[in-house]
Amino acid sequence: MPFQSVVVEPAELAKLAGAFDAAWVAVNSVNTVGGQQQKRARARLAGIILDLWRQDPAQALSASAVERFLASDQPH
Repeated sequence: MPFQSVVVEPAELAKLAGAFDAAWVAVNSVNTVGGQQQKRARARLAGIILDLWRQDPAQALSASAVERFLASDQPH
């Protein structure tokens, strides 16, 4: 579980986990992440969700996380 070291109320943990699950499905629908890269990609996505949540817990975490993840995944 990507948020096992986060100390929050159970409802907030469920919100983070739900946002992560939805974002992971969305990320994989655009670009399937597998093999060796999957663990690293999941950790990066979880970090993005935590950053967004810390900035504003009321925002749409999943959609914002997918947008940021995909934007940071593009070649520059």
